[in-house]
Amino acid sequence: MTNSNSELSLAALAERISQVEREQELRRKNIAWLKQYFDELKQDFNNRPELVQVQNLQQEIVNLTAQVADLQQRLNESYNEKENLQDGENSNDVKILDDAEIVKQFFERVDKQQNQGELIEKAGEVENVDVGESEEEKEVDVVFEETEDSRNFNDLEFKIERVMWLVNRMYTAEEDYQDIAVSAEEFWQRYEVGERDFTGINLAGVDLSLLTISRVNFTQANLKNANLQGIKMHSVKLDGANLQGVDISNSSLFDCTLHEANFYNANLENIKLTSVSLENAKFRKANLTGANLYQINMNGANLTGANLSKANLRKSKLIGADLNNANLSKTNLFETNFEGANLEGVNLQKAIYNLQTILPKDFAISQAGAYLIAPGASLTNADLSGYDLQQVNLTGANLTNSKLELANLQGADLSQANLSSANLTKANLNSAKLLQANLKAANLSEANLEIANLTAAQMTHANLMKISLHSANLTAAEMSGANLINAKFDYANFSGANLSGVNLVGVTLSGNFSGANLTNTNLCGASLQSLNLCGANLTSADLRGANLINAKLEKANLKNANISGANLENAKLTGAIMPDGTTHD
Repeated sequence: MTNSNSELSLAALAERISQVEREQELRRKNIAWLKQYFDELKQDFNNRPELVQVQNLQQEIVNLTAQVADLQQRLNESYNEKENLQDGENSNDVKILDDAEIVKQFFERVDKQQNQGELIEKAGEVENVDVGESEEEKEVDVVFEETEDSRNFNDLEFKIERVMWLVNRMYTAEEDYQDIAVSAEEFWQRYEVGERDFTGINLAGVDLSLLTISRVNFTQANLKNANLQGIKMHSVKLDGANLQGVDISNSSLFDCTLHEANFYNANLENIKLTSVSLENAKFRKANLTGANLYQINMNGANLTGANLSKANLRKSKLIGADLNNANLSKTNLFETNFEGANLEGVNLQKAIYNLQTILPKDFAISQAGAYLIAPGASLTNADLSGYDLQQVNLTGANLTNSKLELANLQGADLSQANLSSANLTKANLNSAKLLQANLKAANLSEANLEIANLTAAQMTHANLMKISLHSANLTAAEMSGANLINAKFDYANFSGANLSGVNLVGVTLSGNFSGANLTNTNLCGASLQSLNLCGANLTSADLRGANLINAKLEKANLKNANISGANLENAKLTGAIMPDGTTHD
């Protein structure tokens, strides 16, 4: 070892010793405060008003003892008188109780009170006893009650003394107790030097937000009310951990185990879990809004009162889970397994499920307001805005007037579906299949239809403003009266499509428009350079100032078209019908 390394090691050791001393001093102060607190508590107890009552009761006991002694003397005298009486003298009969009778009555009353669980009345209430009781019975009851009161006070004093003894022992031993939370700084220092086993560590209330932690054992750890926002965990064990009230929102957990972890009232909003097991975990009243729980094992989990709104539970397992009064509104339940689960009082409004979703026996999800996503499904007026519907099969489904703004329908099959008057603003329909779909009067502004297949789709009067049709297939699509302002058409296939009367002022078109119907179409100032318009119908089209350089217009119909100012340089017009009705050679 070099001198430099040795100095560094010694410096690190010295710093660690100083840190331990600081922590030890803090513990001494905490224990000293606790001892002072219990000293004050004991002093308050010793000065409590009840002590005056006890002293008074003790004085009463002394008085009663004297009365019992006097009673005993009178009993003895009565016994002597009884010995002197003759058998026939009944004129002045006196009822006399011997010692055995008094003792018998005493124990009979004690047994009766114990069996009935009655509270012993205080000595001050002795005066309220029935007048019919004998003086002997009163005195015996009072003695018993005073003894019980004294015993109760003695028991409480014993408990206080026991606590004080424990505090003194802690103060003397100065042991390092788990109850003192480890600071975030100390944890990170230990983590940085390679420590990974933190079983049972107390990190309650610490701030570990935005950290990246891997291969750590937090089994049975206390992370109650900790701040774990944005944390990234990889291969972390949290089995049996206390995560009550923790904020772990917007975090990412990969390849972690959380068996029987307690997330009571925790915030897991937008958490992303991958290859994570939550078997038998507790999520009572937890916030799991928008959580990504795709293909997660949650068998036996307690989700009573939890909020799972907009969560992704696709292919997750919730066998035997308790979801009593849980909120599953707008949740993705595709292929989710709820076999044997408790769904009593669950909110399933606008949740989506498919034919592969496994539900508890006799549970009618269709009556709970959930949407069935399947071929031919009836979804008229359904609100699916922002839903993730990638790759879904909705062929032939009825989605008339449905709301699908910002919905992700990438790769979805909507062939022959009825989407008339549907709102698909900014929806993602990339690579979607919409063959022969009905999109009449639908709102598709700013939607992504790149690489989508819209063959023979009905799109008359549809709003396609700012739509992206890059490489889309619109062969034979019906688009008359559609709004295509600022739409992107690059490399799209419009062969045989009907675009009559469409406003395409100033647009740049590329791709295939052969055989397309562009009658009365406004193409003023449009860029149609090298565009394939073979056989296209441009009758009465407005082509003023249009760029038709190298355009392919063979056999196109330009009758009555306005081509003033249009650039037809090197355009191929063989067989084309010119604006004056003549055929170009």
